[in-house]
Amino acid sequence: MSTLFVDATEEAGIQYQHGYLNPPDLKDLEEFGGGVAAGDYDGDGLVDLFIARGDIGPNLLYRNLGNNVFEDVAMSAGVAHTKSSSENYRHSGPAFADVDGDGDLDLFVGGIEFDPSFLFRNEGDGTFTDVTPGSGLDTLGARYTVSAGFGDYDLDGDLDMFLTHWGTEDGPGVRSHTEHLWRNDTRDGNIRFADVSVEAGIAPDIFNDEPVASSFGDGVDYTFTPTFARMNDDRYPDLLIAADFLTSKFYINNGDGTFRDATDRSVIQDRNGMGSAVGDYDGDGDLDWFVTSIWSVPDEVGEQIFELGNRLYLNTGGELSDVTESAGVQDGGWGWGACFADLDNDGDLDIYHTNGWWVPFEPSNFHVDESRFFQSDGNGTFLEVSEGAGLADTERGYAIACADFDNDGDMDIFQAHRNETNAGTLWRNDTSGRRYLRVELNGLPPNTEAAGARIRVTTGERTQLREIMIGSNFTSQNPTVQVFGLDDAAEVEVLEVEWPDGESTTMRDVASDQTLRLDHPRL
Repeated sequence: MSTLFVDATEEAGIQYQHGYLNPPDLKDLEEFGGGVAAGDYDGDGLVDLFIARGDIGPNLLYRNLGNNVFEDVAMSAGVAHTKSSSENYRHSGPAFADVDGDGDLDLFVGGIEFDPSFLFRNEGDGTFTDVTPGSGLDTLGARYTVSAGFGDYDLDGDLDMFLTHWGTEDGPGVRSHTEHLWRNDTRDGNIRFADVSVEAGIAPDIFNDEPVASSFGDGVDYTFTPTFARMNDDRYPDLLIAADFLTSKFYINNGDGTFRDATDRSVIQDRNGMGSAVGDYDGDGDLDWFVTSIWSVPDEVGEQIFELGNRLYLNTGGELSDVTESAGVQDGGWGWGACFADLDNDGDLDIYHTNGWWVPFEPSNFHVDESRFFQSDGNGTFLEVSEGAGLADTERGYAIACADFDNDGDMDIFQAHRNETNAGTLWRNDTSGRRYLRVELNGLPPNTEAAGARIRVTTGERTQLREIMIGSNFTSQNPTVQVFGLDDAAEVEVLEVEWPDGESTTMRDVASDQTLRLDHPRL
């Protein structure tokens, strides 16, 4: 049995360019701005795509029609333009999340170069309404808002938000609140967020580390990719933040509305942390953390410009250790968006990540470097097999979304990049011969996506763990539907759901090759 991916972009009807009529001052932001959100915004059981493509044209909302065919409905949905009826601001890091708890996915879109960020409420009829004024997000003053992640950090039942602001300057009286952590104060359908970065202990602590070999020196925000995840096994989600120039952070949730910095710099050493993936790759029952970075080929005298490369942090009860070299995932080129996903349905999480940069930095060919498919061999190590799997892509890729777009039980990949002809690629997974189980949770409102819930699936002696996370891969996100590869197992012996509020659901002898939709016990 082999894993095979096919470029299905043309038949999918996905066709667009990425670019800027008004380029941002920082060339870096022009390169990695934009992004993609993946989620079922219209509730028809199919994963849709929202794409921010610079200001060269309208935003795109590709509605999934089934069988990997998409139709752009951004104009009729009300999210095509943000500046005027025919113009766009410059955006990055879109994300779908049900922030008002009414059962459908709302949409956040970040702004760059002081362009405003936006929050669109899903009206449940295929359209969105701009509810940014009065939401609290209209006070957002960061120069750049790159990525967004959502989770219920205070366990009050609604989705809070974390934003990253790479390239934004700090300064007395200017960035004292840092605008990273936003508490959801929505009431009676009126969406409200409050910046609680100071009271939660995120600000000013997030600027404590001195950046190494940075672009702009001290006093600048280098955060890229945020994820709320339960790293120490209590119910309170912690924070993982991939950041540039040796400033990535690991925060433990204290359970009282505050966080403590648990970053161990003898371990967390990704020099250019950019993309992020969180999952239980070794099957030991806790969540591990993969961070993309930069690895260069030694030059003729044996020197390297970028030495550390990707990092894989093994989690043991909330304590992280670096197992990158033994796992074999160090060399990822100039890495960006990443996914943990069982791409071959054998029951182990693999890693896919895209990469690229406009400057080659010879002898490393970052501008034509192949994306990486690190296939797990089930014993904690990985083998890079992108070429054999049909994924040897050489575009300058940045954002990716891993999802079962055609509902056939295996994980496909959408990749946003900088090809001038078509800036998106849909990789269809044509793996066959192995079984699966798709699980979709219907959470207790207002946390209708059940962010923070844990699903455990047991077949034989193997138990797989997945946690519902509404985080970022780097300016991009995966949907919350979970696809478990079952290899040749005809059924799941035990399926357990630990809901965010501590309630549980247990099922036995669940048949494979189906989609299981589970409601919270109190629904």
